[in-house]
Order: sequence, then structure tokens, then C-alpha cells
Amino acid sequence: MVKGLYTAYTGMINEQHRMDVLTNNLANANTNGYKKEGATAQAFDDQLALKIKDYTDAPHTARGLGIINPGVKIGEGYVDWSEGPMKETNNTFDFAISGYGFFGIEYTNKAVNIERDSAGQSDTMYTRDGNFTLNAKGELVTHDGDFVLSQRGSHITLDTNLPVEVNTKGEIYQNGQLVAQIGVFDFEKTTYADGRISYDTLEHYGENFYIPVTGSAENAENYSVYAGFLEQSNVSVVDEMVNMIAVQRNYDTNQRMITTIDGTLDIAVNQLGRLG
Repeated sequence: MVKGLYTAYTGMINEQHRMDVLTNNLANANTNGYKKEGATAQAFDDQLALKIKDYTDAPHTARGLGIINPGVKIGEGYVDWSEGPMKETNNTFDFAISGYGFFGIEYTNKAVNIERDSAGQSDTMYTRDGNFTLNAKGELVTHDGDFVLSQRGSHITLDTNLPVEVNTKGEIYQNGQLVAQIGVFDFEKTTYADGRISYDTLEHYGENFYIPVTGSAENAENYSVYAGFLEQSNVSVVDEMVNMIAVQRNYDTNQRMITTIDGTLDIAVNQLGRLG
């Protein structure tokens, strides 16, 4: 009976974790290039229940009573890497990637936070958010001022007085001359039978940045770059709300189970065996 309390408790913890993931997805439903996340549940290993210390039946010998499962634990998190819908902006320096790949960004930490203990630290990070602009020096940057990297890993500097043309390979032309090529990088990925892919070497940072944990970036091959478009989040608000309702009901069910077991224990402890 007491094991039932722990089983229900682990169920509540798991549903709380799923709720945290869902609410984070909803909070980023309008974040460019955001990839929704999910959480899996994993059952604890089944255990053999033993009858011990019963001297009326085979003293000093444990006898099997059956199989019990002590509940559920939080499994692995995952990312849905499917492409989000593209939105036309008609802004020359908005870019969207169709296919596999990420833009390379020279990210500089602006302030101390829970993941970075010093300001000014720079790292190369990767994103699907192509919402870029030109700074006063003609350098292609994000709206936070971080440099967008070329295919060679260098900064991209343009002449602000000349018109810009960009083809589907991310090559930037001014005055008919090739000035630079926007870097589109890819990483080792796992492809499943149903067509889904998984980047097991990437770690999420912030809203839509990714950092390679192992391995290194390579120039992407199967991709197209579209200027004047932005890839939106692949979060479906309706689906996330439906999942949130299901999670809330599961949480309430486990909560009621704890209340029921608590009432049963109260009867067993305080009422059974009471002398009239």
C-alpha cells in the first residue's frame, strides 16, 4: 500500500516535467526557428516481491509473491527537428533554410547568467533563425549584434550603398560580384525509418541556439537559402494545448490516488483493531 504512494508520486513528478516542457514550447511558439521539445517516460525495472521473516512458512527463506513495478521516472528529452512554416517578410537580410543545416553565429555573452560565469565570452553557435540585419559598418549581424559567419567562418561585410542579391546557395552578390557566402553548416545526425532525424551531438542554448557537444560542423549540402523569408517555430499551439490538458488530467489522477491511499492508511492505522 505504501508503495502505491511512491508510484503515484513518481507519476506526478513525471507529469510536472512534461508540463514544464509543454509550457516552454508554448512560450516559444512565435520564436523564429524554434524546434519544439518533448519528454519521454520510462518505467522503473520490475522487481520480484518477496515474502520474508514469516516464520510460519519456511523460516529464513524468502518466497516470491509476484512482480511489482515501483512507478515511472523521467526518460530522455528529445527535439522535433521538422521544418517550421516559412513566412515572407520581403526583408533582404531575412533568411530561411530549407533542408538540413544551421546558420553559424559568433555569439558573445552579453552578461553573466546561469550558464556563463563571465561577460564577453565568445563561442560559435548555430541557429535556424535567420533574422539578420546590417550594422553601421556593413557587417551582417543578428539583432543582438552577434556576427553571422560566412562559409569560411569569417565575418560578412557588405557595401551599404550597393544593392544586394542572394541566391539559394546563400551567395551574396553586389554589383554582379560575389562578395561572400552565408555559412550553412550541418552535423552528424541519425535518420530513422520514418524519416525523422536526430542531432544527438547538439545541445540547446537559450531560445534557438545550439552548441555542438561532440564533433565539428561541416558545410551543409542538401539545403536552399531563401532571402526575404523566415522559418517560424514548428510548435502547433493547438496540439500543445491538447497535450497540456492530458497532462493535467494525469497529474490529477495521481493526486487522487495519493488521497485515496492516505485515507486507507488512516483507517488501517487509526480504526482497525480499535477496541469497542
